[in-house]
Amino acid sequence: MDAAERAAARVWTGNWQRMLPVLVAARGLVKPSMLGAIDRFVASPQSLMTIEREFSTGDPSLVRAAVFELLHRGRIQALELHTESLTFLTRFVAIQATS
Repeated sequence: MDAAERAAARVWTGNWQRMLPVLVAARGLVKPSMLGAIDRFVASPQSLMTIEREFSTGDPSLVRAAVFELLHRGRIQALELHTESLTFLTRFVAIQATS
């Protein structure tokens, strides 16, 4: 494994270290309807900030948890998380199901 691969692995791991506590704290609190709505909203790439703005009615924690849950389930992706740190500008996009 070369230095670039090791650096990318550190970034990816670091991003999950930031996302997992959000997932655990919100376990059971995110409604399936929110997951579905966000999944549809990210049919085209959307930043975390835009998603939170669209779906938050106050504290964006549940919206953020929903995004991370969809990522964890493999329903959306954020390829930049493999090489860049998670920010409000990180873009998420739905993974198109194949039949």
